[in-house]
Amino acid sequence: MNEEADTSRDLLQRLENSVEGFTASERTIANFILTNRGGIAFETAHSVAEKLQVSSITVGRFARKMGYRHFKDLKADLRMTMSGVPWLVGDQITDFIGTHGESDRSKRSLELELAGIIEVYAIAETESWKAVVALLARSKHVHVAGFQTERGVAATLANLLQYAREGVSMVDSSAGHYNDLFATSPAGQCLVIVDMRRYSEQAYALAEQAHSEGIPIVMITDKFCDWIRKFTEHVIAVPTEVELFWSSQVALSCAVNLLVNDVIGTLGTKVEKRLERLSALYQTHIGHVGHPARKRSPRS
Repeated sequence: MNEEADTSRDLLQRLENSVEGFTASERTIANFILTNRGGIAFETAHSVAEKLQVSSITVGRFARKMGYRHFKDLKADLRMTMSGVPWLVGDQITDFIGTHGESDRSKRSLELELAGIIEVYAIAETESWKAVVALLARSKHVHVAGFQTERGVAATLANLLQYAREGVSMVDSSAGHYNDLFATSPAGQCLVIVDMRRYSEQAYALAEQAHSEGIPIVMITDKFCDWIRKFTEHVIAVPTEVELFWSSQVALSCAVNLLVNDVIGTLGTKVEKRLERLSALYQTHIGHVGHPARKRSPRS
């Protein structure tokens, strides 16, 4: 086996094993490296410090704590895990955007979003992803929660899963007590949270209580969420940074689509039967364009 690849994996393993012993700032840096290993090649100590709102000195000190003279030496040790995905379609992007006269900002945002999609597809081949799929397919009840601008992504996940299986619902936060999640036995339940920074206090409180009650948690988030790992190992952290006003939800949506697809694959033929039943019900009560719904008989 390649010695450089072994060294890279050794560093990642040391980061994972040491998280609990790190300070808050060190834990934030470690989490960023672990969840951004494909893009760390394009970072500097200064850029990491700026993104994580810590000092460059703190980043350098962290690199030394891990056994390196400088942050660039730490990056070099990770080179075997870098995918370099932003450049896979670079020529096509340049040709397309260049001929349309778009700004460098738009070009870079498109590159980042395409790279994010590619990274999500890579994540979907990992064992940790398969564990999440198993939870979503086999839990008796799947609760989905999303807050702030991410609630739409959460609703999409819940709605798509409801077509594939029964026992899926959006967490109702309107009453403030989450009785649909916590007032029943935790056995067979699973909680999915969709959120990215700045994270909602509701997301943290839900994760904290679900963890304390033994309810498995899946977190779909960005690469900066360092607090969730004390509550669950089922974390899907995707790239969300682009050079636009809002962080991008493209990779989040891609993750949702792939998760639902893999859940359907796990459930097998029972999904087809459910879809046939739902389609018949929809056609009876509403119908689709070009296929008129069955008309109700007038009351006598």
